Amino acid sequence: MLTGGKSENWLGRLVSSSAGRDRGRSYLVFEVLSERLVRVVDGIVRGVDRPKEKNVKHLWFHAETAAGVAKKLARGERVTNNEIRQALADFNKAGESE
Repeated sequence: MLTGGKSENWLGRLVSSSAGRDRGRSYLVFEVLSERLVRVVDGIVRGVDRPKEKNVKHLWFHAETAAGVAKKLARGERVTNNEIRQALADFNKAGESE
């Protein structure tokens, strides 16, 4: 697992919650609010219409990034909950096969 690194590289990044009721849950970074706050989504409980605000100190940053989602977010295009769920499912499948 990685530390946060530069915030401009966070969009679409796979993260896991390390604190709170959602500890261990996987998300994608949906929006960067500041160097210490981001909004994350999972496409299920936390959809793009209700992103969860998290302190980066309470997140584990993984090396994986959902490239398609990250590009759309960087361009300001709309991302759907289905795209978020599919990206997270792809990461989970890749992790199981290793």
